[in-house]
Amino acid sequence: MLQRGRIPFTILATDISTNVLEKAKLAIYEEEKVLPVPPELKRKYLLKSKDPHKKVYRIVQELRESVSFRRLNFMDGDFGFREHMDIIFCRNVIIYFDKPTQEKLLNRFCDYLSPDGYIFMGHSETVLGMDVPLAQVASTVYRRSA
Repeated sequence: MLQRGRIPFTILATDISTNVLEKAKLAIYEEEKVLPVPPELKRKYLLKSKDPHKKVYRIVQELRESVSFRRLNFMDGDFGFREHMDIIFCRNVIIYFDKPTQEKLLNRFCDYLSPDGYIFMGHSETVLGMDVPLAQVASTVYRRSA
C-alpha cells in the first residue's frame, strides 16, 4: 500500500483477458503513450529504458507495488471482492451489454462500492432509466446513494 501524504491507497486492476493483465503487470509503455504525462510526473514516476535504442518507460516500483491484478468476468455470479471500494473505474465496458444486464452489473458494482463511493463510466454510458442507487455528480461520474 502506497502512501502519499496521509491517504493510503491500493489499486485493483481487472480484465477478462489474462494476456492484457500480464502486459499490464510489466508496467512498460512506449514513449508515445507517455507523451501527455507532464514532465514533473515523468521524472517522479517513470523510468526511462537504459537502452538508448528502446524508447520505453516503466512505472517506478513504488507505484507498481500498489497495484494488484486479477482476472474478472462480469458474468460470474460473485466477483470475489472482500473489501469495499471507494472508486470504481468502469469505462466503455458496459456498452457491450443489453440494458437489463447493464442495470444488473451496476447494482452489483454498488454492492462492492463504499457508501458515498464513486463510479466513473465512459461518455457513451449512462444510468438513466435504470433502478440503481447512483446519483450523477458529473457527466460520467456517479456517486452511490442510500
